[in-house]
Amino acid sequence: MILGIVGHEAAKFTAETERQARVQIREFLVLDNVQRVVSGACHLGGIDVWAIEEAKKFGIPTQEFAPANRAWETGYKPRNILIAETSDKVISLVVKVLPAGYVGMRFKLCYHCKTDSHVKSGGCWTAHYAGGLGKPFEIIEI
Repeated sequence: MILGIVGHEAAKFTAETERQARVQIREFLVLDNVQRVVSGACHLGGIDVWAIEEAKKFGIPTQEFAPANRAWETGYKPRNILIAETSDKVISLVVKVLPAGYVGMRFKLCYHCKTDSHVKSGGCWTAHYAGGLGKPFEIIEI
């Protein structure tokens, strides 16, 4: 199986939620008979980078789709579509709450999932896009 792993940038995690995210990534790598991990090469670190690091520890091949630029329509959206199209399944790992002192943008809800149970993530957009292609996806809240 080709597993797409996406989610938040590093700044949205604490040391503890990063640890939990890495545990979740490793569990998916072991349980889902993963033959390749696909992610988005986020320049801000986080899930994209950790997914690749954890896959390499298991000797699992990886593939990263970096955005062509930092604009939604011409960079992130086409990159996210490639992740969804390439993957057999997509996992989006998101935090329930932002860490104290987080200074980035904030939203009242994840409008991709229509919930306030976790922080908004473009990874959720990617997961739902995969679902629209008939592929399984999961949103994992940490």
